[in-house]
Amino acid sequence: MPLTDSDIARGIVRNMTLEQKLGQMVIVEFYGPTLNADLMQMIQGSQVGGVLIENKNGNAQARNQLITLNQGMQAVAHIPLFITTDFEGGYVNELRSITGARMSESEIGATGKTQVAYDAGHSAAKDLSALGLNVNFMPIVDVLTNPNNPGLPMRTFGSDPTLVTNMGRAYLKGLTDGGVIGCLKHFPGLGSASIDPHSSLPYMNRSMATLNAVDLVPYRTLIAEGIVPMVMVTHILNPQLDPKLPTSLSPHVVTNLLRDQLQFKGVIISDTLWMGGISNTYNLAQAAVLAVKAGTDLLLGPRGLHDTQFMVTGLRQAVEKGQISMDQVNASVQRILELKLRYKIISHDKALQLIENTQETWHPLGTPGSAITYTRVAVKPDPAA
Repeated sequence: MPLTDSDIARGIVRNMTLEQKLGQMVIVEFYGPTLNADLMQMIQGSQVGGVLIENKNGNAQARNQLITLNQGMQAVAHIPLFITTDFEGGYVNELRSITGARMSESEIGATGKTQVAYDAGHSAAKDLSALGLNVNFMPIVDVLTNPNNPGLPMRTFGSDPTLVTNMGRAYLKGLTDGGVIGCLKHFPGLGSASIDPHSSLPYMNRSMATLNAVDLVPYRTLIAEGIVPMVMVTHILNPQLDPKLPTSLSPHVVTNLLRDQLQFKGVIISDTLWMGGISNTYNLAQAAVLAVKAGTDLLLGPRGLHDTQFMVTGLRQAVEKGQISMDQVNASVQRILELKLRYKIISHDKALQLIENTQETWHPLGTPGSAITYTRVAVKPDPAA
């Protein structure tokens, strides 16, 4: 019998060190348009699971530059990377300077035609694939119930849960048919917010009855259809879900609601942990540990090498102290690798090679400030694994 993605992923996980596993659980931001020493160190030293392409960080300046950068990163990665972005349309489009403007979600929703949403998703996938990206943090399935919402009105399909669900489904299918991983956001729903979590933590006193009737409709429907690869959990304080912790750091929300009640089996990713909604209260390592304890698989947040090392060290210490179980880390990495296999980010040949030699790790040679060269060193897999 041929091996399933799940068998293959299990074989890879079995051979990974703790550091390699924690690296897989992190998606990093980086500065500039090239594969510089810091980025190289994040990919080969920290062995991060992926990168976020951001216009404001100077990552996407021209078509050839971005293709070269993405190919270069994949060529040096031990396990192929998620190369991610927010390619939404309207004013959130990190690749605008390369691909031109795109219809916003509100314009797509206003047509009332799911074919328009499908075409938008499919065309986004074509553009992203051609540039070497493989994940789009889309579609937004927030149901807009507060028209004065500061960050969202142009970014949602509308205020009717059924319309948002149908448009979200069509857009996601377009992405999927184009070979790009989509991600529903911002769970459990930012549509009623009156402040933007980029600046501080939105407070939303919404009952489960309201959430079930409105905000959770797209998630429940599309997850039940089995078409959702990834869900992004955002930062909200809703005392009816958790009186103390923001949604992104709350086991009640991430595990009890999303994983257990809605029975989501895919990858759960945190919204960016440097946002004011989190960083006003928690440093990056604390936030990462809480997010993972809550049940998150993949963490968005470190900006640059120092942040990345700080976050991974915090996670490693939490595992060593028994605050995060090895079983949980293994389950998260398993889901991440299965997703990379399903979307052919990790090819079959590469996967077999990884099963045989994941223990190879990369160690920088050279002194700080000198050009760094890397050498392969065989290491033993973690006994704790």
